Amino acid sequence: VLFRSVSNSPIPVRTNTVLHMSTENSPEATTKKSNLPMLLDPGTKGGALFLSLVLFIIPIIIYEIVTLGLGVDGVEAGKWIGVGFTFFTTVLWVSTYIFRVATKDMTYAKQLKDYENAVIAKRLEELDEDEIQALVEDIERDDF
Repeated sequence: VLFRSVSNSPIPVRTNTVLHMSTENSPEATTKKSNLPMLLDPGTKGGALFLSLVLFIIPIIIYEIVTLGLGVDGVEAGKWIGVGFTFFTTVLWVSTYIFRVATKDMTYAKQLKDYENAVIAKRLEELDEDEIQALVEDIERDDF
C-alpha cells in the first residue's frame, strides 16, 4: 500500500497492476473479431435484434404456408407449429450451452484462468533474481 499525504494525514492508495505473462493473455488477444456481418453476429446489438426478428417471423411464415398452402386448420397448425418451434429453439439453445461447457468457453473458466495467471505473475514478481535464475535453470534442466 502506498501512502500519499493530504492535509498532513497519510491516506492509503491502492494501485492496480495488470500483469500479462504472454501476448496470449493480453486484452487485445482475448477480444475475438467475428468474420460475420454485423446483422448475423449475435454478439452485436444489431445481430441480436436481427436474429430476434427472424425468430419471430419464421413461425408466422410457416403458419401461413401450412394454413394457406396445405389447407390445414389454423388452430391445429398454430398448436403444432408452436410446440415444434419451441422444442427446436430449446434444443438449439441447450446444445450451444453444452458446446460452451465442453470447450470451457464460459465466464467462470475464463475468470479462473485469469486469476491463476495473475497469482503466478505476482509470485514471480516477488521472487529475487537468484530464485528466478534457479527456476529458469531447473526448467531448462527438465526440458532436456
